[in-house]
Amino acid sequence: MKEKIKKILFISLSNLGDIILTTPVLQRLYEEFPEAEIDVLTGSPGEEVFSRHPAVRSVFIRGKRKGLRGRLKELLEIRREKYDLVMDLKNSLIPYLAGAKRHSRLSLTRRAVHKRIEHLSRLQGVGVDPYRNNKFFIPVSEEERMFAEGILVGAEDSSGKRRKRVVINPGAKSHLKRWPEKEYASLADRLISEMGCEVFMIGSEEDRTVVDKVLSSMKEKATDLCGKTSLGVLFHLMKNVDLVVTNDSAPLHVASAADSPTLAIFGPTDPRKYGPLSSKKAVVRPSVSCHPCERALCKINPQAGCIYNVKGDDVFLEAKKLLEA
Repeated sequence: MKEKIKKILFISLSNLGDIILTTPVLQRLYEEFPEAEIDVLTGSPGEEVFSRHPAVRSVFIRGKRKGLRGRLKELLEIRREKYDLVMDLKNSLIPYLAGAKRHSRLSLTRRAVHKRIEHLSRLQGVGVDPYRNNKFFIPVSEEERMFAEGILVGAEDSSGKRRKRVVINPGAKSHLKRWPEKEYASLADRLISEMGCEVFMIGSEEDRTVVDKVLSSMKEKATDLCGKTSLGVLFHLMKNVDLVVTNDSAPLHVASAADSPTLAIFGPTDPRKYGPLSSKKAVVRPSVSCHPCERALCKINPQAGCIYNVKGDDVFLEAKKLLEA
């Protein structure tokens, strides 16, 4: 069967965090079919990841073509490629419409398994062992590595030892997944004043308002990296710090890929599906009976959500344990 697989279409997801969780599947396809040409259909954040993968020939960005005519043209182009295998992690109808000889089946599971495992399990349907050498893939250029190394050249403490480095990500797309800015400010202050840590505040340009609120509420000084780190810089940065504290968002999965000690703060989503995968990790979640509801809007408190019930002392205690481990 391997000899017959010459062209593969890999359909990933749309959001950066979800995209990162699909990269182990691409890695397995690359290992299983090293001679095959692989094209990727993904959301726009995936271009930074997949365009730099050594196995990928082309990256098609989903949604660039608007309207029914644009979608039909895209589908016809896919059919003309005559793919031997379509691996679809988005549960679309494309594998059935593309005319591929082999394709992954729709996943209808509702079990509370981690999404990385759920994605990998789809490989079994096309005869590929999903659990061998299934590593994440995040590309890092030499320039990105050097930029991250420059960030990490920090001050030493009074004894001449390197200070513990902590990356904090206070942002998330949904306000229900964002722990309050004042809580993050208090946590950062305690990490600096009580534990002598060096704190790096990260986020995308979309997180600028959130990061500014955290920094302006702090008494101590943190390094502002919001909007200054590419994915590769962030990955290398996280590989070389002592702790990452983050909401349920894309940087959480970057930390998993980097195997950084990770403390994740969860709101309505299920940590069993989206929690940290690092060898050293902890999750703090709200102590409410309805968690995890996985709803886009909280019925009890639509403006705040259950994440506001997460206590600052609980988060600091878990951070301290990971830093002292």
